[in-house]
Amino acid sequence: MNIPVAHPDFLSYRVKRLHMLVAQRLNDVLKPYGLARSQWQVLSRVSRAGVLSQRELQLAMQVEPATLTGIIDALAAKGWIERTESEQDKRCRVLHLTDAGRDKMASIPDPHEIVETQMVAGLSEKDRAAVERALTTMIRNLEERS
Repeated sequence: MNIPVAHPDFLSYRVKRLHMLVAQRLNDVLKPYGLARSQWQVLSRVSRAGVLSQRELQLAMQVEPATLTGIIDALAAKGWIERTESEQDKRCRVLHLTDAGRDKMASIPDPHEIVETQMVAGLSEKDRAAVERALTTMIRNLEERS
């Protein structure tokens, strides 16, 4: 008996497949810079925030603390990120980019811009707007049920 493991006829399957392909392409774009997508996400979020607690970052990225610790350890070993005690709460660890980390971020093009340009190639502005509206509605529909 041949049991299907996926449902290619369902929109939710296509959305999941698109998510997986976007993640793969982001990794492809970042590989020449010595980064994986999750590492870039950490650097990018800390870069935008200036200083960010490890807990805030963990919640924003929706990853397990141990997973985030491994990513931060790898970035710290490369000299791109630093952990320090929070001035407000000595029990809390905060993250900030080192000078080398800021230089690294400045040298990397936005991978999302590159991948999205490839992803929407061939879509008219009207079709792109329709996709954005539809995705926004679907996200809202599922968030309201959470």
